[in-house]
Amino acid sequence: MLARLVFLFCGLLLLLPACSSEPTPAPTMLPAPTVPVVSEILAEPQPGAIQTIGLLVLSAGGALLTDGLSISGATPQPIGPALIWLEEVPPLPPEPAPVVLGAISYLVVEARGILEGPGAFGPGGAYMYRLTSATLISRSSRDLTIDLLLRNSALYSGQPVRLSGELLASPQSALLVERLGPGGVPADNTRQIKLSDPLRDEAVRQQLTTSNDGRIVFGPVEILGIWRNTTLYPLIIEVR
Repeated sequence: MLARLVFLFCGLLLLLPACSSEPTPAPTMLPAPTVPVVSEILAEPQPGAIQTIGLLVLSAGGALLTDGLSISGATPQPIGPALIWLEEVPPLPPEPAPVVLGAISYLVVEARGILEGPGAFGPGGAYMYRLTSATLISRSSRDLTIDLLLRNSALYSGQPVRLSGELLASPQSALLVERLGPGGVPADNTRQIKLSDPLRDEAVRQQLTTSNDGRIVFGPVEILGIWRNTTLYPLIIEVR
């Protein structure tokens, strides 16, 4: 009986090193948190603490958060109804400095604060939502090519980027491609990325070439946007 116990004890000692030598599983890497753009926040608004990324637009009338700004028309103006009024603008770091366009200036920011609404806020009660107790973090954009962005997609996820290319837009969707051939057809082996929404900027649409059937517009542009999940969320589109 004693011999059997000694045998079992020795066997356990032999097993312990083998168990301890097994590699420890690598920890699961969680994806980076997604920061929604302003229109996503307001699609299903939940008053309370929020975090969003978009454009801070400053003018003599005050400050707005938006995710669309038209700068191709006579007067720069926000696009669409996704607007959040800021009662107060906290101090911003000197760099990057806001881009000045006539009577307005803009800057890509990540904003945190308390969302209030629906209500009537700002001058004349023109805005349904406002942000109080705001904290703003200015975000620099990276100038990239489409190829470089696609080869490093995860690296730039959630980041502001600036891209040049050819816009190809229908009423239902929009693409940014490296090169277009005659008639707005993408050239062979050209790379492309999807925009999150159809073209919203009518001033841009009017400056692009229109297809024979009138349904497609295309032409060279520069886009400032947020890259996320293989999709570009355009903030500003400018015709080149």
